[in-house]
Amino acid sequence: MPLKFDIKKKLVSRSERVKSVDLHPDLPWVLAALYSGNIAIYDYQTQSTVKTIEVSNSPVRSAKFVVRKQWVVTASDDLQIRIFNYNTLEKVKSIESHTDFLRCIVVHPSQSFIISTSDDCTIKIWDWDKDFALSKTLEDHAHYVMMVAINPRDHNSFASASLDKTIKVWSFAGGNKANFALLGHQSGVNCVDYYRGDKPYIISGGDDRLVKIWDYQTKQCLHTLEGHLGNISSVLFHPELPLILTTAEDGTIKMWQSTTYKLENSLNYNMERVWCIDTSKDGSNVMAFGFDEGTMVLKIGSDEPIVSMNNGKVISAKNLEISMVNLKAINTSDDEALRDGEQVSVQTKELGNADIFPQAIKHSPNGHFFAVCSDDEYIIYRAQTFKNSGFGSGYDFVWSAAGDYAVRDSVNLKVFKGATNQQVAAMRPDFAMEGLFGGPLLCAKSKDFVVFFDWDTLKVIRRIDVSVQKLYWNDDNTLVALVSQDEFYILAYHKEVVAANIDSLTSEDGLEDAFDLQYEITDSVTSALWVGDCFFYTTQSGKMNYSIGGRVFSHIFVDKKRYLVGYMPSQGRVYLIDKHFHFVSYELSPLVAEFQSAIVGGRLEAATALLGKIPEKHYDKLARFLDQLDYKAQAYQLARDPDLKFDLAIQLGLTDEAHRLAETEGSQSKLKQVGDLALIHGNIRVAIRCLEAGNDLSGLLLIYSSLGMRQELADLARRAEEQTKSNIAFVCYFLLANLDKCVEILVNSGRLPEAAYFCKTYCPSKITETVRLWKESLSKSHPVTAQKIADPLDFPEEFKDLFDAMKIEEFTKKGRQLAGDVPAHNYLEYSELLSNDFFSTLKEDPSFKLDPKTLVPIVSEENPCLEMIHKQGPSAEVEEPVE
Repeated sequence: MPLKFDIKKKLVSRSERVKSVDLHPDLPWVLAALYSGNIAIYDYQTQSTVKTIEVSNSPVRSAKFVVRKQWVVTASDDLQIRIFNYNTLEKVKSIESHTDFLRCIVVHPSQSFIISTSDDCTIKIWDWDKDFALSKTLEDHAHYVMMVAINPRDHNSFASASLDKTIKVWSFAGGNKANFALLGHQSGVNCVDYYRGDKPYIISGGDDRLVKIWDYQTKQCLHTLEGHLGNISSVLFHPELPLILTTAEDGTIKMWQSTTYKLENSLNYNMERVWCIDTSKDGSNVMAFGFDEGTMVLKIGSDEPIVSMNNGKVISAKNLEISMVNLKAINTSDDEALRDGEQVSVQTKELGNADIFPQAIKHSPNGHFFAVCSDDEYIIYRAQTFKNSGFGSGYDFVWSAAGDYAVRDSVNLKVFKGATNQQVAAMRPDFAMEGLFGGPLLCAKSKDFVVFFDWDTLKVIRRIDVSVQKLYWNDDNTLVALVSQDEFYILAYHKEVVAANIDSLTSEDGLEDAFDLQYEITDSVTSALWVGDCFFYTTQSGKMNYSIGGRVFSHIFVDKKRYLVGYMPSQGRVYLIDKHFHFVSYELSPLVAEFQSAIVGGRLEAATALLGKIPEKHYDKLARFLDQLDYKAQAYQLARDPDLKFDLAIQLGLTDEAHRLAETEGSQSKLKQVGDLALIHGNIRVAIRCLEAGNDLSGLLLIYSSLGMRQELADLARRAEEQTKSNIAFVCYFLLANLDKCVEILVNSGRLPEAAYFCKTYCPSKITETVRLWKESLSKSHPVTAQKIADPLDFPEEFKDLFDAMKIEEFTKKGRQLAGDVPAHNYLEYSELLSNDFFSTLKEDPSFKLDPKTLVPIVSEENPCLEMIHKQGPSAEVEEPVE
């Protein structure tokens, strides 16, 4: 039963010698103790250095996280234990600890203890709750104490390894002498660790190049592992996998099966001697190693749990343990039992231990059997009794839709009858097989393509040139998803075409019409399942999407990495699981999926007929779905959420409906949107009402100025002043020819230079006062520059034209007073009167008399602007528009 795990490098950081590594339980960090006297924290996901702390001028031999306190504890050759806050990098404490070099630091998992070992042959226990006071000194070793390990099953006991050739077991509550010793190494013992399961095992490694497994209850050595060519530097029972990990000064990392003690793998990364090892505490199968030349983090295996579901029965494997969960037993009438995204409380039934190490579990189509597959063996069990029904060897195992199964060895493909386990067919494909997929057709994959075979005849049905990683058939076997690394392809399978041509098939490429490509989507798929014609899948980014008709829709965002297990139509829920075998579920109505399939398939009448059966709580979801497909009118009719209904009304140009929804909510932002929409459609009255209610002053300025609504402009100007919207107030007063207010706004806004130039152009009579204010303000910060600013009226010879401008200012002011409010529709006549060049006339004839009566136009009675507004309804309080 060899164990074959994918091993991937997560981090390689070159540095000086690393004597200790520690993985953070919550963050993707590894802590490395360096011989330079520093410690470094690396992020193995981003492959970057997060923090570096200068600890000492002497080598740091051990460093550990204390996550409860956000500390790092270090032990260095200057005999000091130092504690740092790993967030602020501040030193919390420094302890003069031992009289000789320190070797190891361990943090108690539940109590406030730090345990240190030293070349002074002692073990010391420090209590940080008592200001790091020395709680106990243990003196029972006759040589250097190299390491200690706390029993994960009993936190009151721990074991120590010493160069006196012994492993000793101690109690925190006991005296300063060991409870007992384990004897058997021929040289000093460097490292020790406890088994994390239910067996009373200790593992040790020493300078005799041997690794020994002990039963600490019987005090007997159970097995000795031989194979390293150098002193053993670290040993570890893997907390999740049936592996023993050992490292040595020969530069190798060895992996041994923990049940058979067979060597499974030996790794050498050419980084010289290996000194230390640590594994993740969160079940992610991450391992860290310290070498002479740096730090390395490896990922072994996959986070995806070994699980299979059929008809609500979920079979899972953790190490050799096989368990079952019945999702049908969940009380779906209890709203507290099933909430979207919350962990589901399930009853787990222990079925027993598998006879091989599970790498996959696969249910038969009818759910009566399931196969447990290792790398080169399989065993078929009865689902109800967990009795062995069949077994064999093979690298892959797959079921047919009819309940038969197939396996592959190194070169052959074999088919067995499910009822009898008898081989009924075999063949040797002319390509190197890398895997099998089951279903209505038997599929064998190579590196660059897949080939579909008929189960009965093993004739080639179709070859498809896609590098496939996973394959999923829908329930009625009419659609299949081929998943590659970065995309997936949805194909329609025509089984009637295959049935009609199976007898005459001879081509090596099979029948071209057996499959039709429906669409392809670029996305990374981690797990998937079919619900009707909807293909649901999870992604690397944590989303659960579904694809239908070539479109991708987002269903939910998953807060952590989870995998799809199955769908329960009777509950209308889809279930997901994480690496810790925790279930969550989300509502997914089968009627909703059927409705969406009908819409995408263009079967609108069928979709409409389904609406009466779908609960109203799903209507908003369907409305968003229809909106994405550009069925906006239908989406508007279905929408129940006011925000969604409003957005659809705006998109459809339904001014009255949008206005009603915005008024009901009283939302200023929505009223502004309705106002803009009404303006686009020429509904001025509704636009004014909405913009008024929405306080959209710029929109009101556009309307009032366009229609020449003088009184409304004056009110708008005052309103803008109150809200300190100076730009809008200035434009309003300028349009109303209220130049005094324009100057006042510029002055009050601190825009004194602009005010001075405005006066020079439009109201020169105010220029003296404005220049005075400008100079006073500027003299506070730039006195020299302020002295250089001159009042033009103080220099009449240089600014002769300014006095003519003051005459014209007074003339036009009186002319406006005599003319009164001129209707906007008389603008052309009025503009001709204003277009006379009075300035040039005064220059040519200084005695010319400016008569304000010449600026009074003949006013007509018709007003086309008001007639347009009257057509839209009662013109309540809309004044005569004026220029």
